[in-house]
Amino acid sequence: MSNMENDKKHYDYMADPKLSDKWKFRFKFIEDNGYPAVLVPTPAWREALKKLSIMERLKVSLNFITYFFSFIYLAILGLWKKSILCVLAIFVVAIISNLLNIRALMYIVPFYFACRTNVWYYDLKVKGKQDWSL
Repeated sequence: MSNMENDKKHYDYMADPKLSDKWKFRFKFIEDNGYPAVLVPTPAWREALKKLSIMERLKVSLNFITYFFSFIYLAILGLWKKSILCVLAIFVVAIISNLLNIRALMYIVPFYFACRTNVWYYDLKVKGKQDWSL
């Protein structure tokens, strides 16, 4: 086991002064309710979301900064592998949307990344895991 993984096993995100309250809220929600499914939320996740206010639901479900700044924000968070995948996905979808003449496809990639950023950052900070999966 690497030192990074060993350090992350003992990482207490609630005691980390560098982590904002928004991230602590998101991490606590993920820790309490498990991971959301990729496209459709699990029943447990859906029930837990119903108990939150609209703003809290958005805070947990989406990362608006990622939607607008995609790969740049992912790189800032330290999710460099996801950032590279984001650039590649944007490039591929741009080609496909251009070939099919469907410009709306370009909104799918940033939305997907905005939905997954919170979970990916949780994996990085709490579990010390960063991989090439989407």
